[in-house]
Amino acid sequence: MNPNTLDQRSASIFLTLLVCGDLAFVLLHLVNDSTTRLMNPLLSLEKDRGYAEMYQYLKFLWIILLLILVSLRKASWGYVLWASVFAYLLADDALQVHERVGMAIAENFGLAPALWLRPQDHGELAVSLAAGTILFAPLAWAYGTGTRAFRKSSLDFALLLGLLIFFGVGVDMAHVALGLGGPFDFAAGVIEEGGEMLAVSLILGYAFLIAIRDGDAHHHLFDSVRDFMARR
Repeated sequence: MNPNTLDQRSASIFLTLLVCGDLAFVLLHLVNDSTTRLMNPLLSLEKDRGYAEMYQYLKFLWIILLLILVSLRKASWGYVLWASVFAYLLADDALQVHERVGMAIAENFGLAPALWLRPQDHGELAVSLAAGTILFAPLAWAYGTGTRAFRKSSLDFALLLGLLIFFGVGVDMAHVALGLGGPFDFAAGVIEEGGEMLAVSLILGYAFLIAIRDGDAHHHLFDSVRDFMARR
């Protein structure tokens, strides 16, 4: 069997297992919320330090370790910079950085509600924007000076990170802005948290693929999406 085909199959199996884990946590959340069979708050997708969140932490840790491994193999700091992005996201999730700092900004600067968002939401967006600027400035330099394989992989990571931001920031802010309440709040929470879990699994699956292929995925997500859009 072609080594590339074998690598692809291994990565596909790994990703399938990750997604099955995500779906299991979503199912447990639904059963826990809608029945009295479980009655365990740690099974909620939205519970801080709950089982699903700890699973997310583990996935982020694996992403970081895989990218550091690729960096050591390729003697390239570019993958370490990507590892630092995911290290920040891990720290942000675990320590609630953007929530706490965003609240402090809102209180200290007297931010007012606007665009259907609360003052703390504007503070959180400011924190996320500042963190993104700090983290992606050196990545832009690494992208410009990196190898073709690193540039291709970086575009794929950026695409997958955009998916994570869509659920973690976009859906979250829409949830707050609309404030529909009741079952709509519950559904929005499932979409947001479940979408984040799926996005992190996709990132981990991709990091695993480039690790076993020594830094080059060969077939790239960004190219596939671009070609698909060009045919429409």
